[in-house]
Amino acid sequence: MRKLVVLLVVMATAGLSLLGAGRVAAEPQLPRITLYSENFGTVGDHDYCRGAVHVGVVAPKGKRGVIRVSLTSYGFTGNGPGWKRDPNCRFLLYMSEISAKYPLGREHFSKVSFGPRPGSKIVRELHPGSGPGSFGVGTYAINQPVRVPQSYGGSGFLAVVP
Repeated sequence: MRKLVVLLVVMATAGLSLLGAGRVAAEPQLPRITLYSENFGTVGDHDYCRGAVHVGVVAPKGKRGVIRVSLTSYGFTGNGPGWKRDPNCRFLLYMSEISAKYPLGREHFSKVSFGPRPGSKIVRELHPGSGPGSFGVGTYAINQPVRVPQSYGGSGFLAVVP
């Protein structure tokens, strides 16, 4: 009986694959060498807010020499009455790229905010050009006179093909 169930599951999976069920319409993740992790934790601007994000990188179809970096929230939390009034954790997002086009590197900073709901996403496009390169993502304190790092962030090496 067990062999029959396994055989039926294998046949159903094969049949669905042949019919195209389960195809993903989005661009596939770019293969890369990640130095630390594709996930990292960070803190924000008030009431001990903190959370974690996932870093994804794709090459958008039809855009040569471009990578699309996305940060997807696992959900942020905080403590105290300030968090209950304003459940948004704000920080300065840092992205960098090094490539043949930018051998000395190029930095991008933008203010972002994540709340308690998992799945929120921030997407930015970098333009390293075709060929080998690297990218980095991290967070810094917002509204400070000096940029203070708040995470180890993530980084990786990749090859952007034309």
